[in-house]
Amino acid sequence: MMKKIGMKLWVGMMLLVVCMLLLLWLFQVVFLEKFYMTMQINKLERRSEQIVSNLMTQEGDLNNAQVMNILEELEAFVYTYNTSLQIVDATGETIYQMDNNNEQPFSGMVRRQNTQVLINTLAGEKARSLFKHPRFDTDYLILGLPIMSMDKNHIQGALLITTTMAPVSDTAGIIKHQLIYITAILFMISFGIAYIISYHLSRPIMKINRAAQEIAHGKWDISMDKMGEDEIGQLADTIKNMAASLKQTDRLRKELIGNISHELRTPLSLIRGYAETIRDISGAEQEKREGHLEIIIDESERLGRLIDDILILSQLEVDGVKLVQKPINIKVLLESIGNRFMDLAQKKAIKLELELEEDLIGFGDYNRIEQVMMNLVGNAFNHTHNDGRISIRANQVKNYINIEVINEGVRIRDEDIEHIWERYYKVNRITGENPIGSGLGLAIVKNILLAHEVDFGVNSHDDGKTVFWFRLKSGVIDV
Repeated sequence: MMKKIGMKLWVGMMLLVVCMLLLLWLFQVVFLEKFYMTMQINKLERRSEQIVSNLMTQEGDLNNAQVMNILEELEAFVYTYNTSLQIVDATGETIYQMDNNNEQPFSGMVRRQNTQVLINTLAGEKARSLFKHPRFDTDYLILGLPIMSMDKNHIQGALLITTTMAPVSDTAGIIKHQLIYITAILFMISFGIAYIISYHLSRPIMKINRAAQEIAHGKWDISMDKMGEDEIGQLADTIKNMAASLKQTDRLRKELIGNISHELRTPLSLIRGYAETIRDISGAEQEKREGHLEIIIDESERLGRLIDDILILSQLEVDGVKLVQKPINIKVLLESIGNRFMDLAQKKAIKLELELEEDLIGFGDYNRIEQVMMNLVGNAFNHTHNDGRISIRANQVKNYINIEVINEGVRIRDEDIEHIWERYYKVNRITGENPIGSGLGLAIVKNILLAHEVDFGVNSHDDGKTVFWFRLKSGVIDV
């Protein structure tokens, strides 16, 4: 059983060579004589029909004088095709006869065949007789064509062509011996070429297969040399890219487990610690108790947000984002977002500014875009100095709404920008205490904006100003 692709390629190419050689043998040996006979007969018939056509153009009854007018044409025909030619009138009398054949075409068996062809031809039919002379072992062809009057109402005479068909058996024998050598040489050359091609095609595939097996066993660090620019080379590059992607995914998975454990452990530890403090120390002191209870409530809310974000992101990545898109009043939406963060801005002494054009109508899922803005603005608060500035801008640009969230903090490095949309990717916060969100906010933003099929990105400048932006499609509100 052929299990290796190299063997299959080799066998396939050898079968192709064998089929080509078989066809060559069939057409050059088996069918050579039939092809030769057919071609010779067709060639003689076409030339004879031209002679008959020239004779038909003459006026009056067919006679020797009319034949003399095309004598040169008749002689050229006889010598060119090595034939015997006979022209008879309507009574069967010979008007002209010329023989360029060494045999005696009008004696014995040939004459009898000639007579039968002449009878059929004078009856108005195109006649032909192909036979082998038993004594000379020679193939003879007798061809008869009627010569009609110009009005084609009666027969003026007949043209008879008698010729020997040159035997092709000797030629076929020579070709057969040549084909034996040609077949042997071609078979050896094809054997070598097929082996080389199958080897060079199968070897990179085998390497790719080994690499795929290593990936299947969790080995992401595979090494494969460059395999060219063809489809196999592209497949090898795809396998290497897939391994790198799987390695990155595996790293993120491990980080995700560690980060989730850490993020869950921190509020749970605080809740437990302050609950024990209330039980053991501050339970009787109302002021301390209320302070500790406030911390427990804050941490519970933080824990709830984390769990909610984990569930939302999992739903987005597994089930996809289900959108209910309709026109959105962008100004109203962004003013609502600004109002929600106003208290936090006052607490941190951060100046929150809204720069919004009038009559901005976007098109998208209101709840999802609101979630995007909540995450982007919350991220801006986490990375803005106290007494800093956060701006929310929106303006019409052609057929879309450009929305930006700008904060003043520390420049994001280029290598961080590439991964900033990943889950739990860490960029140093400026405000470490009580950060807003769960570390999943930008991953949620990415999934929602991808579902809306809009452009989005982040630009960070040397002066510490960072701009998160996206472009929402314009819409029209029904009145």
